[in-house]
Amino acid sequence: MQELITTWTMAIASLIATLLLLLAIYTWPRGERRRCPGSRGWKGLWNPARWIRRSDCWQDLTGVPVTSTDEIRCPECGRSTPIGRVLRDGRRIRLGFIGVVLAMLGLGSQIGVAAHSGRPLKSIPTTALVLLSNTSIGAHRTVIRNEIEQRVDAGTVAGFDARRLADALVRDLRTDGRKWNASTADEKLRTMWPESQAALERELTEGDRQSRKIAAQILRDKNAAPSRSLQITCVDDLAEDWDVGARFLLSYNNRKAARYLIDHYRHASDLIRAALDSEDPQQRWLAMIICGFARDSTVIDQVVPFLVAELRDGPGNARAAAVTLFRFGPPVIEALRPYADDDDRQCRETVRSIIERLEHPDRTWDQFENRMPRISWTTHDPLSLGFWEATR
Repeated sequence: MQELITTWTMAIASLIATLLLLLAIYTWPRGERRRCPGSRGWKGLWNPARWIRRSDCWQDLTGVPVTSTDEIRCPECGRSTPIGRVLRDGRRIRLGFIGVVLAMLGLGSQIGVAAHSGRPLKSIPTTALVLLSNTSIGAHRTVIRNEIEQRVDAGTVAGFDARRLADALVRDLRTDGRKWNASTADEKLRTMWPESQAALERELTEGDRQSRKIAAQILRDKNAAPSRSLQITCVDDLAEDWDVGARFLLSYNNRKAARYLIDHYRHASDLIRAALDSEDPQQRWLAMIICGFARDSTVIDQVVPFLVAELRDGPGNARAAAVTLFRFGPPVIEALRPYADDDDRQCRETVRSIIERLEHPDRTWDQFENRMPRISWTTHDPLSLGFWEATR
């Protein structure tokens, strides 16, 4: 708190100094304007009003005759002033002097804080640094950005400052040729949650493919509400995306997107059903799994032939296909019956086991007549696996 008070005190002092200096310069007399300077003695300094006002008279002496002693007598206050002082006076010397003193104090304090802490911008208010971070002056790896990032780590950037900084950080998520700026932005945006949420949501529609995917991953990890733009990006994440940069930030993003879509299936069901006809094999496969875990019986006739094909012996995803079929629940039984006598032993036994498990959910594992073949080396009962274990 003491450091915050000191920072804002120096900032206000610097602002006042700037205003006083500008006022002194702006009100500098132009031409040979003749004004009565009034009393110019040091006694007048005891009156704080004289620190700002030009004089206690300031009568216009234009047209007043000059005496034989080259003096002008003010008809208002009666003071006689040498003509040289009349033409020269009126300048805000005192006002400017006060501004200079305040500026020197502010600058000296800034230098002292920088020398003591090793952070040259430590005494600058956060708001000023955040606004500069939204320009090229405060870009990634600059002194300004380094200072503001330290404040984010300390948890002192919040509210308006956090929202404005998030606008700059989401742009660092884009493909721009700069090394590690996306990684740093990802970390800071997570730290500033939930103030960063609005900027991340906007990036889903305004950013490039890389920034959209990273923004969507952050929103998913924070369990954000499934907005339409987030749903669309999650469905896109189901597809193969090795061409996207920053792969170290997008590890398992396809399965994370699938898990999120399962949890929010009722909001994105139309998008997922459309992905069942995708040309991308991975996107099509994950869309089937999502439908199974979401128990969408409307697509059973469409996906069962593809899933059953994976149950056959040989290269394939038998474990994930078996779990997905089982997750459809009883409505899938009739669609599976034609495959109960399949020529492939593994497929045939798996289908029979799934049907029996669905028809007799009260039976224990050792009571089943149709045992599940060995399609998983991690468990004897693959149908009990969750999404992550089944797709691993």
